[in-house]
Amino acid sequence: MFTPQRIKMLLDQKPYLISFVICLAVIIWMMAGPSNAESKIEPSNNEAHKANVKVERLFAESVYKSLSLYGRSEPDKVARVSSYEAGQVERIFVDEGTFVEKGTVVMSLEKGDLSQQLASAQALIKQREFEYQGAVKLQKKGLQDQVQLAQAETLLAQAKATYASLALSDKRTQIIAPFDGVINTRLVQEGDYVGRGDAVFELADLDPLVIRADVTQSEVAGLRLKQPVMATILNQSSYQGEIRYIASVADSRTNTFRIEAAFANPNMAFRAGFSAQLDINAEAVRAIKLSPAFMALDPEGNIGVKSIDADNRVVFNPMNIVKSTTEGVWMTGLGEQANVITLGQGFVRIGDVVNPIFAQAEE
Repeated sequence: MFTPQRIKMLLDQKPYLISFVICLAVIIWMMAGPSNAESKIEPSNNEAHKANVKVERLFAESVYKSLSLYGRSEPDKVARVSSYEAGQVERIFVDEGTFVEKGTVVMSLEKGDLSQQLASAQALIKQREFEYQGAVKLQKKGLQDQVQLAQAETLLAQAKATYASLALSDKRTQIIAPFDGVINTRLVQEGDYVGRGDAVFELADLDPLVIRADVTQSEVAGLRLKQPVMATILNQSSYQGEIRYIASVADSRTNTFRIEAAFANPNMAFRAGFSAQLDINAEAVRAIKLSPAFMALDPEGNIGVKSIDADNRVVFNPMNIVKSTTEGVWMTGLGEQANVITLGQGFVRIGDVVNPIFAQAEE
């Protein structure tokens, strides 16, 4: 007979019996468990066990697809102004960074003996004029042939051309701004000698201010010339401009298209070189406004929203955002209206039949 003392002695001598008993009990429990659990499971389509979810019927509205780009502000044009004449820089009238209007004299070159050469050329013109008039009178009297008259006319024309050339050289000793702009860089100092074609200063036109950016192949299709655009620069202020240029050929390295947007810059108050954000409203599309709280994940980890179809079956709609603001996101692909699950989407699976509770029913 197995008394407690005898059982204890037996277990002390053969401790592996304890492990055997425990394993036997687990096997018996596992064999009995499924049948008991299965007896309690009811069909998933039983009305009593449909999950309750809160649903809101949302309607599409026309919104503009928003495109945000990043670029830099640049001058409308930059020119390195050169000297037409050779000579020594005599005076500089404008400092670097100064705004000048078209035609403003920026600097002057020493004229040398140009004044004397002009006076001599002018006197020569008078002499040639007298000679030509005399030849005309002699030719009318038959005392001089046509060839001599033509020679006198040629000498007069040459004298006038010489004077015009000297007058132009005299004018070009005054180096002027070819357009309105800012003296960005002065390349010479007073006393420097410059030759013909030497650059003397750099002029930048900042009105309009231009912001250049790159767009992808899919984005460029929705853009057009003179399309309104908003720019936000460092001071967080927004300014309205328009697209003035769209490249016809993509950059071979990045496969993107360069665009330019122009913004009025009176008195050239804004400088070039700042980072800027361009916001462009492209074509209008029909989209439904959603709160980020409505979003869910599918089994593959894709983000979207869950809605229900006409049979109250859960459908997953991948996100296709066309516009995003602090108020929410606008999503296409849901049609003109959709019954979106707004509460409980995390507890139902795609394909489940649910019991929808519409938000309007609570009002």
